[in-house]
Amino acid sequence: MTSRVPLLVCLALCTGLSTIPADAYNILLATPIASKSLHYLFTAIGENLVNANHTVTLLTSFPPSLSHPNFRSLNVLGEVPQPKYNVFEMRDITKAREKFTQEIFFIGGIMWENEEVKEVWNKRNSFDAFLTPAYINEICMPFLLNYTGHYMIVSTPGVEYSAISMAGNWLPPSVVPSMTLPYDGDMTFFERTVNVIAIPLLYFHKKFTYFVQMQRLLEQKFPEIEPIGSYYSRARLTLINGHPALDSPVPLLPSQVEIGTINAKPAKPLPNDLEEFMASSGAHGVIYFSIGSIAESADIPLRAKLEFVEAFRRLPQKVVWKYEGSDLELPPNVLTRAWLPQQDILGHPKTRLFISHCGNLGTQEAKYHGVPVLAVPVAFDQPRNAARMVRKKLALSLEWQTLTAQAIVDAVNELVNDTTYGARLRTISAVLQDQKESPGARAVRWIEYVIRHHGAPHLLYPGKRLHFLQYVSADVLLFLAVCCYVVYRILRSAVVVAVGAWRGRLKETKKKKL
Repeated sequence: MTSRVPLLVCLALCTGLSTIPADAYNILLATPIASKSLHYLFTAIGENLVNANHTVTLLTSFPPSLSHPNFRSLNVLGEVPQPKYNVFEMRDITKAREKFTQEIFFIGGIMWENEEVKEVWNKRNSFDAFLTPAYINEICMPFLLNYTGHYMIVSTPGVEYSAISMAGNWLPPSVVPSMTLPYDGDMTFFERTVNVIAIPLLYFHKKFTYFVQMQRLLEQKFPEIEPIGSYYSRARLTLINGHPALDSPVPLLPSQVEIGTINAKPAKPLPNDLEEFMASSGAHGVIYFSIGSIAESADIPLRAKLEFVEAFRRLPQKVVWKYEGSDLELPPNVLTRAWLPQQDILGHPKTRLFISHCGNLGTQEAKYHGVPVLAVPVAFDQPRNAARMVRKKLALSLEWQTLTAQAIVDAVNELVNDTTYGARLRTISAVLQDQKESPGARAVRWIEYVIRHHGAPHLLYPGKRLHFLQYVSADVLLFLAVCCYVVYRILRSAVVVAVGAWRGRLKETKKKKL
């Protein structure tokens, strides 16, 4: 009996150790050109990776938001402060594009002078995988020069046409809208027409304007850099910040994996003072107001701020407002903080409504926690996100230019009192939380899988080698059309000759009879 004890101990130890990954990988994440929400998205991916015993380095332009011994956050700006701007001045699309282009070249110019970035670049082949967003961060492409690891991309807006097509999966524009349009998969004839025009326009702008500018910038430091667009075709995995309950369901390749709501988490207990305020709201509940991390409520135009204050004064609900200033006379039902635990508030049973700018992560968190949204979009992708939620009857939207206290009160009352909004969102919430595998675990599993199987070449879609005209067999159809035309001409000529000969013989026969 005693001789079995060591054996049992060994078996127990082996069983206990079997949960530790056999391979711990070194992974590089890069998103230096990003909003703070995109930084949070990549941090969430990194958090799941380090929790699975991997080592992660994140190139960003923001302070670290995760502390873990296996996680290193490197600010590519060094001591240079992050460029700041009032997002409310970016509502004009021309100004927004100009400002964003300036930021890209500003950060791009500084990044490759950073000694820590150079050190990471020199050691790039020590990383088993390299992940970037599918957009805007082309400044990171030099990491792929002679890179022996595995490149992967993240489609940050979710299911989006250009990111999905990078793997050769040319989805029909009749059901997948361009990221520039406020449509969902259920489009009218007019919307489908606009979408068919918008998709190639965006492609040509990116290829012949933006990529050309980035190519010139990178060639100053890396003259051997290949055409930027060619690097995306090397991606072995696409992580999509989407889910059928968030977007419309579409056919995806095995190498295209949805990880939507990877940032969403169950609510935790609130600090005592905040919990007391929430609990004191009674049956009316609480409205949570935040315009996210890309903007500050203090930057809201004064007229609009006063309209919100007046609206809150008229409402029976308590209001928790992420507000960074102290310049307003607030009614007693309003509590402000410069920082608030957003998901813990959204997941609180007293929360009735979320007044939001409709950033991508914020809308996902609202759906995850099942909270109706009053959208006040400011700029960038926010109007599109808001419009898509309104189309699905999950939100109402107000414009800053025409914002009034009465419009706010009316919208709040409709969203709170019409229970169909909450019912739809609770259905979506139940679907998002009913996943056998969490989005984070799914992302980790597929990253590990691609590394473990040396890039998983068996997952590469043959359509990736084809351009669009080949993919839809336009060249084949043209060839067949030419063949049909040639056959038609031959047959037509043969018929003409035959008919001519027959008529000739007929005339000769008639002459002989005469």
